[in-house]
Amino acid sequence: MGTKLKSMLIEQVTNYAVKNNCSYNHLTNINLLYNTKEKVYDVHLTSQNKQGLKRSQNGLDSESLYFQVDKTLVIKNVLDSLKQNTQEINENPEKIVIDFSSPNIAKPFHVGHLRSTIIGNFISNINSYFHNEVIRLNYLGDWGTQFGLLQYGINSKNISLNHLKENPIKLLYDIYVDVNKIASKDETVRNDAKKYFSDIEEGKSNLETWQAIREITIKELETVYERLGIKFDYYEWESDYNGKAINNILEQLEKTKILTTHETGKKIAKVNNRDVTVFKSDNSTLYLSRDIAALLNRFNRFKFDKMLYVVDNAQTDHFTALIDIVGRLKKECIRGCEHVKFGRIKGMSTRQGNVVFLNDILDEAKSKMVEQQLQSKNTRQTAMNEETCDTLGITAVLINDLKQRRTKDYEFDWDRALQSDGDSGIKLQYLHCRLWSLEQNSGSIIPDFCDPNFLDEDIIAVVVAELAKFDNVLKRACEEKEACIIVNYLFKLSRHVNRMFNEVKVKGAGEEQASQRLLVFYCVRKVLNTSLKILGVKPLYEM
Repeated sequence: MGTKLKSMLIEQVTNYAVKNNCSYNHLTNINLLYNTKEKVYDVHLTSQNKQGLKRSQNGLDSESLYFQVDKTLVIKNVLDSLKQNTQEINENPEKIVIDFSSPNIAKPFHVGHLRSTIIGNFISNINSYFHNEVIRLNYLGDWGTQFGLLQYGINSKNISLNHLKENPIKLLYDIYVDVNKIASKDETVRNDAKKYFSDIEEGKSNLETWQAIREITIKELETVYERLGIKFDYYEWESDYNGKAINNILEQLEKTKILTTHETGKKIAKVNNRDVTVFKSDNSTLYLSRDIAALLNRFNRFKFDKMLYVVDNAQTDHFTALIDIVGRLKKECIRGCEHVKFGRIKGMSTRQGNVVFLNDILDEAKSKMVEQQLQSKNTRQTAMNEETCDTLGITAVLINDLKQRRTKDYEFDWDRALQSDGDSGIKLQYLHCRLWSLEQNSGSIIPDFCDPNFLDEDIIAVVVAELAKFDNVLKRACEEKEACIIVNYLFKLSRHVNRMFNEVKVKGAGEEQASQRLLVFYCVRKVLNTSLKILGVKPLYEM
């Protein structure tokens, strides 16, 4: 809710409080609804602590307050706030490190990483919108026995670095899959892979191939990120926290008795009455030991208020152990630490079968959009190009994902994702294009200020009531880290706006009325444009 509208409502409540000998604590929950019968806005106020307004000590407590506000006051305050870009000042900005995407080198960027990437990007964007200092961090897996297996496969197949110049990720993945099958039946191969990893941790092995594979991977990944419109502030590598680099942490964990030695020689910690392995028997690091070192290092480097890990539900035990162990070693490190969980996508496949690479998913979405646009009566041939279809395909995949409740698994369906007449990303892009076209071709000028006397239609009042919710919707989405709050808000808003297109005409109206009506449509597009960018979607202007 805009600052002007909130100030106006507070003034109304203050007058009510003085008149009725009341006091109030919070105005965080404000629900505004247009009353079509009485032509006024019904306002319902509650507070987060459920105390709301309180009467004097002699009276009864009230958890909420209902009152009515003049229609013209609300319309003017909402539209003027949006037109003039007034936003509440964040008086306590936080420094937030967000670890997201984090694929492994020499492995395909799969669907699980897709969810981490787009959810993490949304959380980064919305915190930036509220003027928090956001550090976007991509922690790439380039260490561990998996790399030993890959090196064994490269050597056994006589693959040179020159072979890796063409379609490298696909080649490396095929090598990894083949050698994994062999290792599952041949213990010698598994032991050789473990030995190779142990040697590189101890600095006994040539790292030329490993470094080349890292460079290839980052180049390929940046192509995908650029396609999605995502940038990172830092790339980190698991190898930054290898055995030699974190010897002092092993010593601290043993000195504080957080770690004990198991009869097998492994170093273990007790977490919620279960044994968790932190180091192997030869003191080689594991994913957990490297994450412990990374968290301690990030706190020292960034002095963050929050550290968010955007990783799927399957890693819950891992992050429980990480936060528990680091908390016992250095409590201040974990105060803002949170595992931002998400569910899995089921059923996402292309014509070629099960999807492996993210680029396959995006290419399939683009291909389907080309087909759909060719068949659509609404397609403008001048707007029909590969870039537009790619943006539409990406929009479809992103919005289809972000409209889901984050922690839930969901079944992917191409037809539902790409539909243009239901609740989908395509529908939102089409609405944005339609609103932009109206601004460019209506022949009217958007006014600097609202005159509500020209905006008498009920549907305008209904749309304004939705626009008034925008700030609160963003705050809720930020607090709960739930993009679906914004997406579902946009779907509801778009339904009202489509009705407004049918009932309220700009062309053909008087000059002043047309101008004021155009202001309403402009404010809708502004809300839609801002929301799409926060969600990580590039708004289209023609399709």
